[in-house]
Amino acid sequence: MKQNGAVYFYNLNSAKGRQIRMLCLKQGLKIRVVDQSQYEEAIGAIAGVPGYVLKESTYSGEGFSEEMLILKGFSERMLDSFLHGFRKMKIQPVALKAILTEANCGWNSIELHDELVKEHESMNRHTESRQADNKETE
Repeated sequence: MKQNGAVYFYNLNSAKGRQIRMLCLKQGLKIRVVDQSQYEEAIGAIAGVPGYVLKESTYSGEGFSEEMLILKGFSERMLDSFLHGFRKMKIQPVALKAILTEANCGWNSIELHDELVKEHESMNRHTESRQADNKETE
């Protein structure tokens, strides 16, 4: 069941993080913990994507405290299996997660985090708006 995927962990040094690590091990996925000192590096460089090189600079900003996952090398089937594993193992969701793509490989961790926060807030507003509309029609 060895797969080529990898999961990059941010701020998951917790019981939930241990559960996710167990899921990754069960599914044959590599586990990488991204240290805050790497937040200025391109995600592609952190993930070892050809054409991206680590700058070896050390991030000294505040960073972010939210949990975040980056999934590398996932097929649609692997993603479905990974997300099903969350539900099966009753792991609480990680709100900020992304698939590593050509479009976001050049972003650093802070940029990806900020974009995911915007997307998450937008989705929540849309969901809240739909729920309010449904209550009005009841």
